[in-house]
Parts: sequence; C-alpha cells; structure tokens
Amino acid sequence: MAHFLEHMVFMGSKKYPKENDFDSYVKKRGGSDNASTECEFTTFYFECQERHLSDIMDRFAQFFISPLMKREAMTREREAIESEFQLSMPSHYNRKQQLLADIAKKDHPAHKFTWGNLKTLKDDVSDDVLYKKVHEFRQRYYSAHRMTLAVQARLPLQTLQDWVVEYFSSVPNNNLPPDDFTPYINDSFSTPEFTKLYYVDPIKDICQVELTWALPPMQKHYRSKPDHYIASVLGYEGPGSLLAFLRKKVWALDIYTGSDETGTEHNSMHYLFEVTLVLTEEGHQNLEKVIESLFGYINMMKACGPSERIFNELKAIEDTGFRFSEEIPSSENVEMLSENMQLYPPEDYICGPKLFFEYDAKAITDIMNLLKPETANIMVTSKDTSINFKYKEPWFGTRYTYTDVPSTWLETWRKAEPDPSFTLPPANIFLTENFDLIKSPEPVPKYPYKILQDKLMEVWYRPDNKFQLPIAYIYFYFISPLPLASPLSCVMLELYVTLIKQQMVETLYPAEEALLHTSIYTSDKGLILKVDGYNEKLHLLVDTVIKHMANFENNLNQRMFDAMKEEQLKFYYNNFLKPRKMVKELRFSVVMQVYWSGLDKHSALRNITMEMVKNFSIEFKKSLYIQCLIQGNIVSEEALSICSNVVKRLECGPLLQNTWPELRVCQLPVGEHYCKISSFNEEDVNSVVTNYYQSGLATIKDMCIVELLMLLMEEPLFNILRTKEQLGYHVFNMLRDTFGILGFSITVNCQADKHSTEHVNERIESFLKMFYNKLRKMSDKELERAKHSIIKLKQCADLHLKDEVARNWDEITANDYLFDRLEKEVACIEKLTFSDLRKWMARHIAHGNKANFRKLSCQVSGHTKKSDNVCSKKLASSSLSDCSTTPNVDTQTEKCLTQTLTGASPTLVSSQELLVASGSQFCLQLLSGTDKEANQYITDIEQFKKTLFIYPINNVIS
Repeated sequence: MAHFLEHMVFMGSKKYPKENDFDSYVKKRGGSDNASTECEFTTFYFECQERHLSDIMDRFAQFFISPLMKREAMTREREAIESEFQLSMPSHYNRKQQLLADIAKKDHPAHKFTWGNLKTLKDDVSDDVLYKKVHEFRQRYYSAHRMTLAVQARLPLQTLQDWVVEYFSSVPNNNLPPDDFTPYINDSFSTPEFTKLYYVDPIKDICQVELTWALPPMQKHYRSKPDHYIASVLGYEGPGSLLAFLRKKVWALDIYTGSDETGTEHNSMHYLFEVTLVLTEEGHQNLEKVIESLFGYINMMKACGPSERIFNELKAIEDTGFRFSEEIPSSENVEMLSENMQLYPPEDYICGPKLFFEYDAKAITDIMNLLKPETANIMVTSKDTSINFKYKEPWFGTRYTYTDVPSTWLETWRKAEPDPSFTLPPANIFLTENFDLIKSPEPVPKYPYKILQDKLMEVWYRPDNKFQLPIAYIYFYFISPLPLASPLSCVMLELYVTLIKQQMVETLYPAEEALLHTSIYTSDKGLILKVDGYNEKLHLLVDTVIKHMANFENNLNQRMFDAMKEEQLKFYYNNFLKPRKMVKELRFSVVMQVYWSGLDKHSALRNITMEMVKNFSIEFKKSLYIQCLIQGNIVSEEALSICSNVVKRLECGPLLQNTWPELRVCQLPVGEHYCKISSFNEEDVNSVVTNYYQSGLATIKDMCIVELLMLLMEEPLFNILRTKEQLGYHVFNMLRDTFGILGFSITVNCQADKHSTEHVNERIESFLKMFYNKLRKMSDKELERAKHSIIKLKQCADLHLKDEVARNWDEITANDYLFDRLEKEVACIEKLTFSDLRKWMARHIAHGNKANFRKLSCQVSGHTKKSDNVCSKKLASSSLSDCSTTPNVDTQTEKCLTQTLTGASPTLVSSQELLVASGSQFCLQLLSGTDKEANQYITDIEQFKKTLFIYPINNVIS
C-alpha cells in the first residue's frame, strides 16, 4: 500500500490537477525527481535549477497536502506497479529477500510481501476498497509530525525557511502515535523453518552459500557500530583472512559480510547479519568444510576478543574520509539527510551513519556470541540438477527445498578449530599519513596538457587548484590490436584481467580499505587501469598492479585458472538471460563492423587453456600504446616517474606499423529494419524494444540538436508511453554517439503477456509522429527554456574532481582531445533555432521527409508461457553445421552471431548444458515477422552487413 501510494501522489493535486504535472514541470526545466519506499518510510526528492526552486517546492508540497489520487489514475498506475514487479523478478537478491520473508513468523510484519503487483492491487481487492484504503493510508501516515524535510540551495537560509513555512505549513497533522512494533522486536524469525538448510534454484547460473543471523536491532549502537566492526574483520580479504584461506583451497572466490542496510535487513524489529561466500564447484562439493572454515575463523575472533587497534583503524579511515569528503549531488544529499533525520539526533544527522564515535567491546562480544551454527539460516544457491526442489515461493516463484542441518555438521562447526593461517587483520600499511597539498605552478592551465609523447606513450597532466584535496587520479589505457582480432583473443584478454584481479586481491584489499581505489577492466581496444585516492601512496598501487601484469605467467596455477574460467562462462551465460543486455548485443552486432557478442565469447572460451592465456599475456605486453591521464595533488615529476616505471616493468614495445585498432560503424540502409529474438530465460515475461535511429557522422552542432530534441522529448515520452498507455515501467530516450556516429534511440521495457514487441514498436512510431507534429507547433519560449536548461547543466560547476577527470579521460580515449567541448556546445546551443530542430527531425523519422531515415528496431521478446523446447538436450546437428568449432587466434572465421534462417521460436538451453557442451557453438535464431515485408527482418546479420557502407573514423571536434 505504501509503495502504491508513493506512485499515486505524483498523479496530480487539487492545486495542480493535471496528471503527471510535477514530473513534467521538473523535467522541462532541466531537473529530475524520484521516490522510493522502504519497509518503514517513503522518501520523495527532486533537484532543479535554483531559479525554479520556489515554484517546484510549491508543487512538491501538494503531494502531501491534497493529492487527487483519482480512481482512473489508480487503475492505470497499478499496471506500473506490476511492471516494476515483473522487472524485479529475475533478481536473485529480491527473490532471496522474499523467501526469507516467507519463512518469517506468519503474523509478523517481516512476513509481508512488500512489492505489490496486480494480484494484491486488483485480483485480491475491489476498486472501491482499494480507493478507500489508499486514501485512508495517506490520511493515517502522511502526517506532518511524522515527516522530515531537507532543502539545499545556494540561497539565504532565511529565504529557504520562509519558503518551507509558506509551502509546507498546510500539510495536515493528525497527531496520531506511530504504530507500536515493540511486540515484534527480535521476534521476526523465531521459527523452526528459519534455522534449516535451504537449497535454492536460481535463474542466473550462480553458486554461493549465504548464512544469515537474525539479530536485535542495531540502531541504538550507531555510535560504536559493532556490526560494522565484525563485518570488517570477517570480510577482510588480505593475508591471514578467511577468504585468503578459501582462495588458496580454490573453494571460494569472494565474500560479502554484514547488512546492505535496506529496510528488510535493518529496521526497528531486527537486523539481518549475512555472510555470503561465492563458491567454486570444488567449494560446493566441500560445503561442510567451507562452513567449518567460516566458524573456525569466527571462533578465532571470539578467542582473540575485540581489538581496539582495529576499531581505531576503522575510526581513523572514516574520520579521514569524512574530513576530505567531496560534495555529493544535492538530490542525494537531501535524500540522505531527510532519512537520517528519522533515525538520529540533530547533532548526528550528517555523520551518524558514517563515523565511529566510541569503542564498545561489550557490544562487539555480545554480537559475536550470537553468531552460532544452530541459529543461522543457511541458503545454498546453485544450478545443481541433482536436487529435487519441492517448494515454490508464492510471489516470485522461487523453487527451493530445505532440510535439517545434519547434527554432525552442527557439532563439527561448534568445535571448529581455526586454521593456523588465520589472524586478525594486521596494521594497514596503506593508511595515509601525509595530507599536504602540492604547490601548483601559476597559472594552472584550465585543461590537461601533454607532458610526454613518444611512440609508446602519451601522458596528459593537470594539477588541481580548485578542490584543494590531497587526492589524485591516475588512469592508463593499454591499447592493443588483439581484442578486435578475434573472439578468442578478446576472451583471453578478459580472462587475463579476471585472473590478475584474483592474484592481486590479498595485496590490494588493505589499500581499498584505506580508501585507495584500484579498477582494472577491459575496453574496446585493450585494458584500462584506474587508480585514485589519497595521493601519498598511489604510486605503490600502480606499481603493484604493473608487477602483477608483468609476472602474470609465473603466478598462474591450473586450479585457479579452471575456477575462473568456469566463472567467466557463467558470467557470459547470465548475460544471455538479461533482455536489456541482449538488445544491446543485437544493436552492436548489426551496426559495428567488428563486434564480439557474448555468444561468440562463450563459444571461444570453452576451448581456451591455461597455456594459451600465458602465451596471450606475453604477446599482449609485447606491443602497446599507452594513454595516460594524471590529475590532482601530484607534481609533474612524480607523474612522469610513475609512467616511466610502468614502461620499465612491462618491458613493452610500441605498436607495429598499421596495427592501430579501429572501431568502425556500418551505415544502416535508408528505411527500417528489424532484428528480433526470444529471451533466453523462459521464465521471464519481460521484453525490451530499442528503436535506434541512425544519422551519420556526428558534428558538434548535430549533437547539440539531438540533445535538445531528447530533452524536449523526454517528458511527453514518459507521460504517454509509460503513464497513459502503460507500455512498461522503464521508458526512456537517449542520444547515441557510437564511436563518432550520431543517432538516438527510444527504449521500452514491457511484459509479453500485455504487449507484443510489434505493438510497442508501433506505439513508439505513433509517439514520434505526435512529437514531430508537436515540435512544429512549439513556441520559441519553450525552446528558449529548454536551451537555458541544457546550458545551465553544461555550465554547472563540477562537484568532484573525478567529474572533471572523467570528462577529460573521455576526450583522450576517444582521441578527440577537445577538452573545451562544453564551452563549444554552449556557444552552439545559443545559436540553434526551431528550424534547425524541425529540419533534423524531419530527415530522421518515418513521418517526416525520410531523407535520412535509417531505423533499426532491436527486439527481445519475453515468454507468456513456458515453451516445450526451452531446455532441449542438444541443438540439432543441422543447426550446428555452420558453427561447429571455435577457431584459434590465427584462423578466426567466427561470425558475430550465428543465426538460422527460420521464423520459429529460438532453441534455448539450460546453463548446465551451456557449461558442459563442447565442440559446438550455440546458435541464436533471429525471428521473422508476419506483419512486415520479409526483407525488413534481418535473419542473417553477417549477410546483411556485407552490403553496408562503412563510415570512416570520425572525431567529433567541429
């Protein structure tokens, strides 16, 4: 009911009766808004340009003074609740939380279904009763004395206070006491079912064990945070840790501890403390010993007792982070403050959830003593086909079974001895001690400037003279032709990075704890390394990563390789299950000259050996071009020294002549084409349609035109397709800059049992026709308002150094180097007229003059009912005849996607079949439609692309 009410107050008020008026008003003025409902509170928030704050506050206050909440709006908006619920259904986290709720005490608030859907809002209640209950709920709970408000703006406090009094004084106050949850405290999961061993069948291919303890509420301990202390020690990943031991055994690859602080896990009635271990197949087979190791570590912690040194270290880290914290976006800040005002005394509104104030050894000991084997809920999630899942959770349909934990296991766990390697976390050598700021040269250039350029490397540098924090950012892009050479080499690079992360974790985890961050991942042309944090010891992090890259082959072992290869296979497969991922794969497979899809990668990975990855590592490091950006509290001499050490450690040479990797885009034919598949997840009703409209070589002017069009389009698109037509919960438009080729897209997430993808496509086209006609009638005043909103956003000062760094890094990696792009865009936008927008729109849509109408509709269709062929034992040999083996790196002949020329439903396979199959690829069938000309449906992507023109490389600098 609270979630439904959150939606309904947006649907107009007595003062502003137009449905969706608030959202429309905010977005047209360059702002945004949102809301969220937790178990014990609902939060509403918005952000806007300062000059509109007063007007928008007035509209915002009407949510709580006199919302209309009409019957007809309720009928439509519950469809949005259903769509939101359907989108949440594949989430393992959501399914697990609801399963825990299902085994809570039956008469307890924790047992409730908190999402809402058509069953609760339509099938189980009449429209009259629903209407009455929602209004009663609002009158009971939306009362001034229960509400907290935070407002942030660069205006006098008296002005803000006056506006608050003016607009919010009319919020009704019923003075009713809050609901009394005292009888329910620490009694949520006092059931025999909770302390069982559960086996859960996931949608994704994951393998993990989660132990959950239902503890007393922790809010009263916020000053000492004993739960955070225990989670930090138990979740430590450095030498001597539980995870280090399990990794050496190749039983587990990751650990998560504590609570995620959502209302289901942390509320006034209970606190769920969780330990999640991501298991390997070997770990799954040794489940009893894995959990014995966990309790061995817990017993070691109990024997050692609380450590004030560790507490003081945690306190010092948080104190330092708070001292040098950067400003957060205003919407996030007021959202956080308004929620904190419900939980903390005024003096701790800002720092209450962050800082450690006092050491409480007794509280730590009390919680440690509650972490017993016999009081834990144990949930094992895996695609284990040998398990008979007897039960189904009623809301999400999660299949599971449970049994008593064997008494011998419990006895072993109670007496579990710590492994000799176990220790408490040692003193953190990465803690920063020197926070001095460098003396910047005068004047400091406004943009990064190049301090090194040779055949091997370019280094861009800019000291910080604005934020004045002891923080720096060091980014590297290791560019190689290998990722584009074949799916095999692309996958080996991804596996190489995954294995490096595993090799480094023990060394780098303490640095992460000390707020020094390392990120390493693959990109289109190679490998990106990012390091940031307090600058004193950042060079040590860079050196550590480069050492591991240089010595990768010597640190590799077969058991870990096999485990990580299996995890990578699962990762590719799990992406197959996500319609939003697959719709992107379809679009890129068609428009990119070279693109390796997840299916390509999955197929290539099966045949990769450890020796192949070793050889790849050597080849990758032989020839590189390195782009580097260093910004912040660091002198140029140190920047150059860091870069010099990188080259020396890697011993790499420059790229060979004519081997620079190029990302080229195909020009879509004039007209419209469709690329459609069925979702791989036969239990997922969700469909996604992305209609992509390609323009051509991007210019700054055209980019600005499309950006303006997207702003003008955003609100009516949401209002019509989402609010009025209820096509789906997620409806959005987006400017698309695909490696210098301009376009835009409209995406709708819908449900297959409500709307077909063909219907959604038609409604998108109908909307564009309406929007085009509306565009021709818009006033100059509306255009000026939109231009002003975009210009203000582009002129808005950066809140963090990282925002400036990210923008500069994008210019470098795109090889545009147009660091003053925002200024050029502002100058361009100021000159644009409606004539420019109307002409551009007319050329690119079906309802204009179609001069440059190039449309690709990518569609992933959900399932309305389970198909008979979704888990076929093996693909037919005839389907495999053209895609039988994965080529090696030298004889690459794979296609981006393998298709069959049939209009039948695609053959889907289970994750286990995907993982065990060998010697054959898995074919993806592209579907034909019956309502369009046959040549409009793409049934063979490679054949379709053979006739397409390839755009030249385009740098968007003019």
